[in-house]
Formats: sequence, structure tokens, C-alpha cells
Amino acid sequence: MRQIGTLPKQLDPTPFTNHLTALGYSTRVDERPEGWLIWIYDEDHLPQARQELVQYVEKPEDPRFHGAKEAAAAVQREQQRKKQEYRNNVRDLRRQWDRPNLQRKPLTVALMVASIAVFFLLRSPTERERVEETLLFSRLLLRFPAVLQIQPSLVLDDITQRGEIWRLVTPIFLHFNGMHILFNMMALWALGSLIETRWGTLTLAILVGLSAIASNVGQIAYDLSISRVVPFGGMSGVVYALFGYLWMKGKVQPEQGVILHPSSVQMMLFWLVLCMTGVLGPIANAAHVVGLVVGVMFGLARF
Repeated sequence: MRQIGTLPKQLDPTPFTNHLTALGYSTRVDERPEGWLIWIYDEDHLPQARQELVQYVEKPEDPRFHGAKEAAAAVQREQQRKKQEYRNNVRDLRRQWDRPNLQRKPLTVALMVASIAVFFLLRSPTERERVEETLLFSRLLLRFPAVLQIQPSLVLDDITQRGEIWRLVTPIFLHFNGMHILFNMMALWALGSLIETRWGTLTLAILVGLSAIASNVGQIAYDLSISRVVPFGGMSGVVYALFGYLWMKGKVQPEQGVILHPSSVQMMLFWLVLCMTGVLGPIANAAHVVGLVVGVMFGLARF
């Protein structure tokens, strides 16, 4: 916002501000002892607004400054309508927990139930190894030391040689501690619910399936590139895909009624960067990044 000048005290600022509003310029007027301070919000309009001010001071009786009242009112009504539409469309992820309505989000619920069931199975000493061997990207991840250079083909054997293609997806159901599953389920509920209720179960299924495969493959590729072979899992890659999808949808198709609140966007990006710092321990950061890229691409593609 920039000040364009000062109107003398004896001049009425209303006709002039109506004139600027009708031209599409957002203004503000402050009363001061020396006169009326006139401000313009968009600096791109600064030169023209200053020229209009000079002309108004020179010829305040000019009819063009006194016939803009109705036009200015129409512009203000349209601005109010757009502001209200934006407020109606903005979605704060924190509020999604207030809207259970499980029937409209069956896939979101199913993903959460499966993740929670697997989490409790992992707590069982008799079931843990069997579950991990079944759901990990490769059962070899349980056999090798934490840092070991191996042939990538060995890690892919379960999928390519034994045909266990479910392993491309199933690592998303593995959560290794309480905080891990808690945050992922909260985010999945908020984001998955929005997508499933707004665009349908099929859309969510495609996003989840493709982002799960991409994030899991991306994580194993990254781990192999740095010779770090460790078990990984979690819904985080999918969660970041859903976030990226909604984030871009709000930017390229705001008319569809879903715009993430800026604080929600900032929170998700903050956690992405925080996890990369390593202060929270070993985390599948490659899966997060790949998932986010997948979601952003689908959102930009108006899928």
C-alpha cells in the first residue's frame, strides 16, 4: 500500500475515492489535520492514481468525479461477493475432525482401519516378523545390515521374480511407533475425506494407488543410491500426495470449492522440511518428496 497524496481539508474525498473504486483501484482514506491522506493498495496503479488526484485537486467539480457513485457501489458489492466466496471455499484441515460422516468416505476409513490393524499386529511378538515380511517392499530389507551396498536386482526379486506386486503398495500400511501412525492418520482423515467427498472414491483410489507406488519406489531407489538398506513404511508419501493435489486444486481450480487455508499449507511444508533435518530420527523423506510431486502434478493437470 502506498500513499498517493493529500487532499486539502476543504475537498470532499468521497467523489474521488468513488472514482478510483470505479476504475478498479482499492483505496483507503485517513483524516489528518493537514488534510485527507489517500492510499492505494496496488502499487501498479500508483502513477495513474496520482495523476487522477492531481486532476481532482485542479478541477474538483469535473462531472467525471461525481458520476461514479453507483459504479463504485457495484464494484464494492462484487469484491464482497468474491471475499465471501473465498471464505466459503477455504478449507482448514484442523476442522475436518468435526465432520465424521463415514458413509461418504469409505476408502479413507478403510485405509485407516487397515493401517491401525497392521500397527497392532506389529505390536505382537508372534506376528511382527510375518507381517513385515509380507508387507515390506522386499523381505530382504529385514536381512541386511543398516548400511550395505547390494545389487538392486536382489531387492526387486520379490516383485519381479516372485510376482508379489502388492509390495509396491503395502509399505504404506506399516507404521513403527505411535506418533508415526497418529500424525499420518490425522492427516489422512483430513485430506482423504476432502478429496473423497468432493471428487469421489475413484479419484481418491487412483491418487492413493499411484502415489503409494511412486513414493515407495522413490524411497527404495534413494536408499539404494546411498547404500542404505533399511525397512521403511508409512502413509506419509500418500498424505503428501493428497496435500499436493488439494493445494494445487485450490490454485488452478478455486471455483471447485476447495482451497486449503494458508496455515494448513504452511504446517504441511514445515513438517516436510523438519523431517529432512533429521531431528525426528530416520524418516522416509524421499517418499514424502515423491508423493508431493505426484499430488502437485495431478492437481495442476486438473485431474
